[in-house]
Amino acid sequence: MEKFGIVNSDIVSDPNLSLRAKGLYAILSKYADQKRKCYPSMNTLATEAGTSVRTIKRLLKELKEKDYVTREGKFFRLL
Repeated sequence: MEKFGIVNSDIVSDPNLSLRAKGLYAILSKYADQKRKCYPSMNTLATEAGTSVRTIKRLLKELKEKDYVTREGKFFRLL
């Protein structure tokens, strides 16, 4: 069975969030546990998104600025 993730509708409908950031959130959601925590590597995220680690960092910054994602050590916590 393939993994899937649940994406909050506030994120999908946020007109001020880029489509690429929404896509990254969806990838992060795929790795999230029941407490909405995950810890994929930057390289894993870049590979799955088909982009560079630098772009992933920029997109994570965008998500953090909107409080959709927080960083707790090596973990990400999703809204």
